[in-house]
Amino acid sequence: MHHWAVGIMLLCFPDQVSGLMNVNLLPPKFRPLPVGSVQPTGWLGAQLRLQADGLSGHLPLFWGDVMDSVWVGGSADVGLHERTPYWLNGFVPLAYQLGDPKLISKVQEYVSYILEHQAQDGWLGPEDISDGNAYWSKYPLLMSLRQYYEANSSDTRVLPAMLKFLKAAQTKLFTVPLGNSWSGARWQDLVLTIHWLLDYHADEQFLWDLAETLHDTGFDWKKWFTNASFPKVPVTDPATLYTHGVNNGQAIKSEGVWYRQSHNSTDVDSCYKRMQLLDQYHGQASGVFACDEHLAGTMPSRGTELCTVVETMYSYEMLFSVIGDPKFAERAEKVCYNALPATITPDMWAHQYLQQSNGVNSMVSDDHVWTHDGPDSTLFGLAPNYGCCTANFNQGWPKFVQHVLMTSSASAPDLVVSMYAPVSMAHPLSFPSSGAKVSSFEMATEYPFGEEVVISAVCEGVGGRGVGLQLRIPSWAVGATVQVNSSTPQSTVPGTFHAVQCQYSTVVKLNFPMSVRVERRYNNSISVFRGYVHANIHTTAPKCGRIIVLNTIVQGCTALLLISEGNFLTANKHTGWYVFVLGLQNQQTHTITNMLYVVHADLFSMDS
Repeated sequence: MHHWAVGIMLLCFPDQVSGLMNVNLLPPKFRPLPVGSVQPTGWLGAQLRLQADGLSGHLPLFWGDVMDSVWVGGSADVGLHERTPYWLNGFVPLAYQLGDPKLISKVQEYVSYILEHQAQDGWLGPEDISDGNAYWSKYPLLMSLRQYYEANSSDTRVLPAMLKFLKAAQTKLFTVPLGNSWSGARWQDLVLTIHWLLDYHADEQFLWDLAETLHDTGFDWKKWFTNASFPKVPVTDPATLYTHGVNNGQAIKSEGVWYRQSHNSTDVDSCYKRMQLLDQYHGQASGVFACDEHLAGTMPSRGTELCTVVETMYSYEMLFSVIGDPKFAERAEKVCYNALPATITPDMWAHQYLQQSNGVNSMVSDDHVWTHDGPDSTLFGLAPNYGCCTANFNQGWPKFVQHVLMTSSASAPDLVVSMYAPVSMAHPLSFPSSGAKVSSFEMATEYPFGEEVVISAVCEGVGGRGVGLQLRIPSWAVGATVQVNSSTPQSTVPGTFHAVQCQYSTVVKLNFPMSVRVERRYNNSISVFRGYVHANIHTTAPKCGRIIVLNTIVQGCTALLLISEGNFLTANKHTGWYVFVLGLQNQQTHTITNMLYVVHADLFSMDS
């Protein structure tokens, strides 16, 4: 697909002079399968079922901002009008991944109303915002329509409606530019949809030009994520849209998205730089960064907004798709298995606005360490502090499912396992250029709690090659092995891909040794990990806790060991790993220094 563009000078877009262009969009390294092609099974299927039976499936039944939204003829979801589009952005893939007729019917009800009430000039939804914020809510809406069409391509209304809206938006931008707005901060989310249309459905010049306009007049995230501009301490004042946490989470992917159109390798460099800056100056053990509402440093008691969690996940999933570096998929997986479940109740009926790595309570309090959000921000509820997360959290698990399996853009037919979770393919996957096909695929695992992953696939190839499977090996998985059918297990290199061939019926077994490791963090504190899972200690009363004075002197101290079934690594309670606080009491001063130890149950008896 070639795009020819002759840029002109626009008074409201002073930097947009592109000149003559004759280029293609660079193909992403890996492409996710269409929505609904990958289905969750095992514990992951149960997790998405919980989400559907919890808030996600019930918001259109009782929460005004979805049930009575202006998007479907109601009067709620005012202001930015973002909450129904946020909800649809996660609810659409959830419905089709579960194959649930009731959920799909609700999706179709909302989508149909929105499409049937498109304005004559192409505008979608309410048009009552007079500044640059007018465009923002349409970004997640178009993502929702895009996912809906992938799962339901027989609906011929979708693509014309999307193109008609984008033409209307292009016209509006001449008189209402993005400016200092949420639309300007999040331009990359609309460019993603434009690139999807260029890839698959519409070779139209105006799409290329619109993407250029959005990039050139939106926020300059490439400049922001540099040593000279990026804040290295918690933000107090001035707090701006640049320092806003969710904007930074979404902006992680901006230059990765734009690289496909720019072909500029410095855009890729910027993706790595922003990951480094966020980790170094605001990073948390769970893989996200502190932002309560704005960038908040590395102190583990500072908060991270739930919207930031799911947007950060999606940004790293997209960077992996475009650039192909395993570290981006690894980070998305780490955030998913730590930060996402930490801030939602087990039944998925309530959530926090802010989570804390070192949170010790969940309550309404005016005495809090965060500086920009309200006193109920760590409370679990329907919409604590602000309702955006109630709508936006819905995308976390479904988009994770969508990116577990991907295909390579290279000429060879390869299926890429980017993240590990129990999933299956809903229908056969064909590679038309080679004639190869994956007839069935199932990945069974208790990962990230268990060490073994078993992939069962049936592949048909040409010339005896079959289909290549590219398996991402986690960077922490030292000693990991891969076994194909009954062959000898092969060693692997952590942090890389391990390639095997799938021909006819193939079983691949992966073993990821999950040793316990410790990371030094804020003020020389430590975080304990087993595999990806970040451990925490229960603060509830122990079931059989007691103090045992050991007949051992450790460097002039008496060792006091608190043994408690309540003090286990919560994510790994069935594996036998326990956390203990060991108090070292000085024999002369009687002062006690607490130290954290990790012990396996095989080394002691809880009954002794």
